[in-house]
Amino acid sequence: MIKLKGLSREEVTTISRQIADAFYDYKYNEADLGLVKFIRSREDMFIYMNAITQAAYNSGLLYTTSDKREGYMMLSGEGAGSVKLPDGIRMIMAEKKALGGFSNMKAFIKACFAEGGTIESRMKKAKRKYMKVEMLVVRPEFQGQGNMRKMLENVYKMADRKGVSVILDTDDKDKAARYEHLGMKLDRIRNSGEKFHMYDLVKE
Repeated sequence: MIKLKGLSREEVTTISRQIADAFYDYKYNEADLGLVKFIRSREDMFIYMNAITQAAYNSGLLYTTSDKREGYMMLSGEGAGSVKLPDGIRMIMAEKKALGGFSNMKAFIKACFAEGGTIESRMKKAKRKYMKVEMLVVRPEFQGQGNMRKMLENVYKMADRKGVSVILDTDDKDKAARYEHLGMKLDRIRNSGEKFHMYDLVKE
Protein backbone atom coordinates (compact mmCIF):
# COMPACT_ATOMS: atom_id res chain seq x y z
CA MET A 1 0.00 0.00 0.00
CA ILE A 2 1.34 3.40 -1.03
CA LYS A 3 0.59 6.88 0.32
CA LEU A 4 -0.04 9.13 -2.66
CA LYS A 5 2.34 12.10 -2.91
CA GLY A 6 3.66 14.51 -5.53
CA LEU A 7 0.56 14.46 -7.74
CA SER A 8 -0.76 17.36 -9.76
CA ARG A 9 -4.27 18.65 -9.11
CA GLU A 10 -5.31 17.13 -12.45
CA GLU A 11 -4.05 13.70 -11.38
CA VAL A 12 -6.01 13.91 -8.13
CA THR A 13 -9.08 15.00 -10.09
CA THR A 14 -8.71 11.90 -12.30
CA ILE A 15 -8.56 9.73 -9.19
CA SER A 16 -11.67 11.51 -7.88
CA ARG A 17 -13.52 10.70 -11.09
CA GLN A 18 -12.54 7.02 -10.83
CA ILE A 19 -13.77 6.90 -7.23
CA ALA A 20 -16.99 8.75 -8.04
CA ASP A 21 -17.80 6.45 -10.95
CA ALA A 22 -17.19 3.37 -8.81
CA PHE A 23 -19.61 4.67 -6.16
CA TYR A 24 -22.24 5.86 -8.63
CA ASP A 25 -22.25 2.61 -10.63
CA TYR A 26 -22.35 0.33 -7.57
CA LYS A 27 -25.37 -2.00 -7.49
CA TYR A 28 -26.87 -1.75 -4.01
CA ASN A 29 -28.60 -4.50 -2.10
CA GLU A 30 -32.40 -4.26 -2.51
CA ALA A 31 -32.66 -3.15 1.15
CA ASP A 32 -30.49 -0.08 0.58
CA LEU A 33 -30.44 2.98 -1.63
CA GLY A 34 -27.20 4.14 -0.06
CA LEU A 35 -25.42 7.32 -1.02
CA VAL A 36 -27.34 7.68 -4.29
CA LYS A 37 -30.50 8.36 -2.26
CA PHE A 38 -29.00 11.79 -1.55
CA ILE A 39 -26.67 12.27 -4.53
CA ARG A 40 -28.71 11.67 -7.66
CA SER A 41 -26.43 12.43 -10.62
CA ARG A 42 -23.01 11.25 -11.70
CA GLU A 43 -21.70 14.82 -11.78
CA ASP A 44 -22.93 15.52 -8.24
CA MET A 45 -21.26 12.29 -7.11
CA PHE A 46 -18.04 13.57 -8.68
CA ILE A 47 -18.36 16.92 -6.88
CA TYR A 48 -18.89 15.06 -3.59
CA MET A 49 -16.07 12.55 -4.04
CA ASN A 50 -13.67 15.12 -5.50
CA ALA A 51 -14.08 17.21 -2.34
CA ILE A 52 -13.29 14.23 -0.14
CA THR A 53 -10.42 12.99 -2.32
CA GLN A 54 -8.76 16.40 -2.63
CA ALA A 55 -9.00 16.92 1.15
CA ALA A 56 -7.63 13.43 1.81
CA TYR A 57 -4.71 13.96 -0.57
CA ASN A 58 -3.84 17.43 0.76
CA SER A 59 -3.91 16.10 4.33
CA GLY A 60 -1.73 13.04 3.58
CA LEU A 61 -4.55 10.55 4.12
CA LEU A 62 -4.94 9.09 0.61
CA TYR A 63 -3.49 5.67 -0.22
CA THR A 64 -3.48 3.35 -3.20
CA THR A 65 -2.79 -0.33 -3.68
CA SER A 66 0.27 -0.16 -5.95
CA ASP A 67 1.72 1.73 -8.90
CA LYS A 68 -1.19 0.37 -10.96
CA ARG A 69 -3.65 2.18 -8.63
CA GLU A 70 -6.16 -0.66 -8.56
CA GLY A 71 -7.93 0.91 -5.60
CA TYR A 72 -7.91 3.84 -3.20
CA MET A 73 -8.38 4.38 0.50
CA MET A 74 -8.73 7.33 2.85
CA LEU A 75 -7.40 6.51 6.30
CA SER A 76 -7.60 8.68 9.43
CA GLY A 77 -7.13 8.36 13.16
CA GLU A 78 -4.29 7.21 15.40
CA GLY A 79 -1.00 7.52 13.54
CA ALA A 80 -2.70 8.41 10.26
CA GLY A 81 -3.78 12.00 10.85
CA SER A 82 -6.89 14.01 10.08
CA VAL A 83 -8.21 16.44 7.48
CA LYS A 84 -6.64 19.89 7.80
CA LEU A 85 -9.05 22.70 8.67
CA PRO A 86 -8.89 24.65 5.36
CA ASP A 87 -9.42 21.43 3.39
CA GLY A 88 -12.25 20.46 5.72
CA ILE A 89 -14.02 23.75 5.06
CA ARG A 90 -13.63 23.37 1.29
CA MET A 91 -14.88 19.79 1.56
CA ILE A 92 -18.01 20.85 3.45
CA MET A 93 -18.83 23.58 0.91
CA ALA A 94 -18.42 21.17 -2.02
CA GLU A 95 -20.51 18.51 -0.28
CA LYS A 96 -23.26 21.10 0.25
CA LYS A 97 -23.26 21.82 -3.49
CA ALA A 98 -23.34 18.12 -4.41
CA LEU A 99 -26.23 17.45 -2.03
CA GLY A 100 -28.28 20.32 -3.41
CA GLY A 101 -28.12 22.88 -0.64
CA PHE A 102 -28.08 23.24 3.11
CA SER A 103 -31.44 21.58 3.89
CA ASN A 104 -30.51 18.44 1.92
CA MET A 105 -27.09 18.39 3.54
CA LYS A 106 -28.74 18.63 6.96
CA ALA A 107 -30.98 15.65 6.12
CA PHE A 108 -27.97 13.66 4.92
CA ILE A 109 -25.97 14.37 8.07
CA LYS A 110 -28.97 13.48 10.23
CA ALA A 111 -29.31 10.15 8.42
CA CYS A 112 -25.61 9.35 8.74
CA PHE A 113 -25.65 10.05 12.49
CA ALA A 114 -29.00 8.37 13.24
CA GLU A 115 -29.70 6.03 16.16
CA GLY A 116 -26.92 6.90 18.56
CA GLY A 117 -24.33 8.35 16.20
CA THR A 118 -21.51 6.83 14.22
CA ILE A 119 -19.13 4.20 15.49
CA GLU A 120 -16.46 6.92 15.46
CA SER A 121 -18.48 9.18 17.77
CA ARG A 122 -19.08 6.27 20.12
CA MET A 123 -15.38 5.39 20.16
CA LYS A 124 -14.53 9.01 20.98
CA LYS A 125 -17.12 9.07 23.76
CA ALA A 126 -15.57 5.93 25.23
CA LYS A 127 -12.10 7.53 24.85
CA ARG A 128 -10.91 4.63 22.73
CA LYS A 129 -8.21 5.15 20.09
CA TYR A 130 -8.76 3.88 16.57
CA MET A 131 -7.87 4.03 12.90
CA LYS A 132 -10.79 4.71 10.59
CA VAL A 133 -11.21 3.64 7.00
CA GLU A 134 -13.03 6.72 5.72
CA MET A 135 -13.29 5.51 2.14
CA LEU A 136 -12.28 2.34 0.34
CA VAL A 137 -12.89 1.62 -3.33
CA VAL A 138 -11.48 -0.80 -5.87
CA ARG A 139 -11.81 0.22 -9.50
CA PRO A 140 -14.29 -2.07 -11.33
CA GLU A 141 -11.69 -3.54 -13.70
CA PHE A 142 -9.58 -4.68 -10.72
CA GLN A 143 -12.34 -6.11 -8.53
CA GLY A 144 -12.30 -9.78 -7.55
CA GLN A 145 -8.50 -9.85 -7.46
CA GLY A 146 -7.93 -9.50 -3.71
CA ASN A 147 -7.15 -5.78 -3.72
CA MET A 148 -9.62 -4.88 -0.98
CA ARG A 149 -8.19 -7.64 1.21
CA LYS A 150 -4.64 -6.36 0.64
CA MET A 151 -5.55 -2.81 1.65
CA LEU A 152 -7.43 -3.89 4.75
CA GLU A 153 -4.66 -6.24 5.85
CA ASN A 154 -2.21 -3.35 5.61
CA VAL A 155 -4.48 -1.25 7.82
CA TYR A 156 -4.83 -4.12 10.32
CA LYS A 157 -1.04 -4.35 10.58
CA MET A 158 -0.72 -0.59 11.10
CA ALA A 159 -3.41 -0.69 13.79
CA ASP A 160 -1.82 -3.67 15.51
CA ARG A 161 1.46 -1.79 15.77
CA LYS A 162 -0.41 1.10 17.40
CA GLY A 163 -2.51 -1.20 19.59
CA VAL A 164 -5.80 0.29 18.33
CA SER A 165 -9.00 -0.90 16.67
CA VAL A 166 -9.94 -0.41 13.03
CA ILE A 167 -13.40 1.02 12.36
CA LEU A 168 -15.53 1.94 9.38
CA ASP A 169 -19.13 2.46 8.41
CA THR A 170 -20.81 1.68 5.11
CA ASP A 171 -24.16 2.23 3.44
CA ASP A 172 -24.94 -1.21 2.01
CA LYS A 173 -25.71 -4.65 3.43
CA ASP A 174 -23.58 -6.46 0.85
CA LYS A 175 -20.60 -4.16 1.44
CA ALA A 176 -20.90 -4.85 5.17
CA ALA A 177 -20.94 -8.60 4.54
CA ARG A 178 -17.80 -8.26 2.42
CA TYR A 179 -16.01 -6.42 5.21
CA GLU A 180 -17.07 -9.14 7.67
CA HIS A 181 -15.62 -11.74 5.32
CA LEU A 182 -12.37 -9.77 5.36
CA GLY A 183 -12.00 -9.81 9.13
CA MET A 184 -14.25 -7.09 10.53
CA LYS A 185 -17.16 -7.54 12.92
CA LEU A 186 -20.57 -5.96 12.45
CA ASP A 187 -21.02 -3.73 15.48
CA ARG A 188 -24.53 -2.49 14.74
CA ILE A 189 -26.97 -1.55 11.98
CA ARG A 190 -28.50 1.91 12.19
CA ASN A 191 -31.84 2.54 10.49
CA SER A 192 -31.42 6.00 9.02
CA GLY A 193 -34.68 6.30 7.10
CA GLU A 194 -36.44 4.61 4.20
CA LYS A 195 -33.99 2.26 2.50
CA PHE A 196 -31.00 3.97 4.09
CA HIS A 197 -28.97 2.07 6.67
CA MET A 198 -25.54 2.60 8.12
CA TYR A 199 -23.55 -0.54 8.97
CA ASP A 200 -20.92 0.04 11.67
CA LEU A 201 -17.97 -2.37 11.65
CA VAL A 202 -14.93 -2.85 13.86
CA LYS A 203 -11.83 -5.00 14.12
CA GLU A 204 -10.55 -5.00 17.68
